[in-house]
Parts: sequence; C-alpha cells; structure tokens
Amino acid sequence: MLRKHTTEEKVDGTLVIEFIFPILIGILISYEDLKKGVIRNRYIALLLLYAILFQFYFGIEPAVFVNVFLSSFLVSILFWHLGMWPAGDAKLFLALSLLFPPILYKHSSVVMDYLVNSFVPIFFFIFVILLVRARADVIKKAFKYAFEPYKIILISVIFLGFAWLFTTFLSLFKLPSNFFVTIFAMFIAYEILRMFFTAKTEAFFVLCAIIRIIIDYRNIYTAAFLYRFGVSVFIFLVFRFFILHIAYHSYTKSVKINKLKEGMILAEGIVKRNKKIEKISFLQTSLIQTLQQRKERYIHSLGELTKEDIEKIKKLKKEKKIDFNEILVFQKQPFAIFLLLGYILTLLFHGSFVNWIKVIMR
Repeated sequence: MLRKHTTEEKVDGTLVIEFIFPILIGILISYEDLKKGVIRNRYIALLLLYAILFQFYFGIEPAVFVNVFLSSFLVSILFWHLGMWPAGDAKLFLALSLLFPPILYKHSSVVMDYLVNSFVPIFFFIFVILLVRARADVIKKAFKYAFEPYKIILISVIFLGFAWLFTTFLSLFKLPSNFFVTIFAMFIAYEILRMFFTAKTEAFFVLCAIIRIIIDYRNIYTAAFLYRFGVSVFIFLVFRFFILHIAYHSYTKSVKINKLKEGMILAEGIVKRNKKIEKISFLQTSLIQTLQQRKERYIHSLGELTKEDIEKIKKLKKEKKIDFNEILVFQKQPFAIFLLLGYILTLLFHGSFVNWIKVIMR
C-alpha cells in the first residue's frame, strides 16, 4: 500500500531523488535534439508514465492533476498551432509540466511559471546570437520593419484594450496575472488578428481600447501605467517583429530542390498561380499579405515537409514545371535544452525565477 507523504517530505524528497530521473531523460532528449533534431515519442511516453506514477504516489488530488494536464495541453497546442515550437517540443513541455511537486500546483501557476522560465532564456539567447550573426544592413531593415507607425498604433490598441480584457477575465476566475501574462495576451490577440483580419476584427480591438479608456481612465493617466504601457509595446515589437526579421535572414539557408528532406520547414512557399509554379517569401511584411498568403494554393504542407510533399516537389521539378533550383528552408533551433533549463529553474525557485530577480533588484 502506498504511503502518502507529508508536505515537507514531498518537497525535500522530490528535490533530492524523484526529479533525477526526468532530468536525466531531459538531458538525453536535449542531446538527441541538438545532434539529430528529433524528440522521440518513446521518451515522452516514458516521462508521462513516470509523471502519473509520481504524482499519485505523492498524493496529488485527481482534480488538480486533471486541471494541470488540461492547462499544459492547451498551452502546448496553442504554441504549436502558432508555430512557436514543433510538435516534439510541445509534447515535452506537457510531460515536464506534470512533474513538479504537488504542493506547487496549489500555491502558484506552475504552468505559466514554467513557460516564462523556458521562454525568457530562449528569447535572450536567440536575441544575442542573432545580433552577433546579423549584418548591419539586416539589423537596420529589421528596425524599420518592426517600428512602422501602423504597427506601433495597432499593438498599442491591442495592449490598451484586449490585453486588459484578457487579464480582467483571468482575475474573475482568480487566475494569476502579471507582466508576462499581458505580453502573452498580446501575442494571442495579434495572431488572431493575423488569421482573421477584417475590418470587423480590427474594429473589435479598437472598441476594447475605447471601453478601457472610459472604464479605467483613472489608472490609464498615471506615470506607472504609461511606463508599463511603453515597455510592453516596445518588448512586443522587438520580439514579434525585430527579432523575427533578423531570424528570417539569419536562420534560413538555401537548399537545392533535389536535396530537400522530410521534416524540413520551408521559409518560402511553393504555390500554383495561373498554371505556373512560383515561390513566395514567408517573411510577412503586412497583415494584408498574411491574409493573402493564407489564400494561396500551396502544393505542400505549411508545417514540416512530408515524404509526399517532397515527392510532389521533385516530380514537378523533373517535369520542368518548377523553374527554380533552390529554395530557402529554416535552420531548426533545438528548444528541448531550454525546456529542460526552464524545468530546472522552476524546481529551484518554486515558481518563476523572474519574480526572484525582481525581489533581488528592489
């Protein structure tokens, strides 16, 4: 018969023994991700099985476990759908998010803390690498691309209205809301706008902003709000547009059509237009272009290339229906090591390490 541990035993025991196994498996996964660019499903299945045995051995409440599982699953699917990580990383995030001490799930939003602990190091790492690798002219173009007046106005409207509506909704259900949650809400809002861009969609965000000004005017016209407002908009523009532009030019490489392999992700789409096969850049310079691209007749998957995609592309090339010899593909960035790092940081700090930094800086 399994013995339920006390709270103190749970924390001490897990920090000493129970987390060694998932960390070792995480190291193995990270190594293979770095070397081969793959995350094996059998390792994910092993972590999930261990998570179930681990949590119920330590007496987690079934309702809490289900809630954590659903939260992690939704985050994983959302980020995968938005193209922010591949399917393997989404599954790894889900598995590791179920492997924290049960006591943490009761006192903090561990899933969100884990997300922050993983993505903050990723963003800073990529930001530094890109600035080192990028040419001066690319950085200059990226700056102009990111800080176009229309983008600044649009993101300001989203922050003012939708992000406020989103965080208010969280507070109604007594869910945590902080600076990173606000930035996350802006990402969601902008991606929704990209997918369903219409005059009605844009009007919805403007309406949210107007309602915010009417209802919350006392907080808006304060120095603290204006500071947070400016920082949030700036950070979003940098990470969503500035880094995106530099990354597109720094993390792509030209590959010959006959050298394409299964699993590659194209940085240029191959489309059929007026009985001709052409390629278009996936560096979206406007919302209108994004909408237009979604209506294109692609001859391949928009995610990772499948075996069927490659056979079709090579066949069209052989039939001389494709008149270009090379195409840009994204160089894969292994995320598993950052998900493991975020997992370890969450264990060490019992939540977000960013909050710990804030306390130290006060």
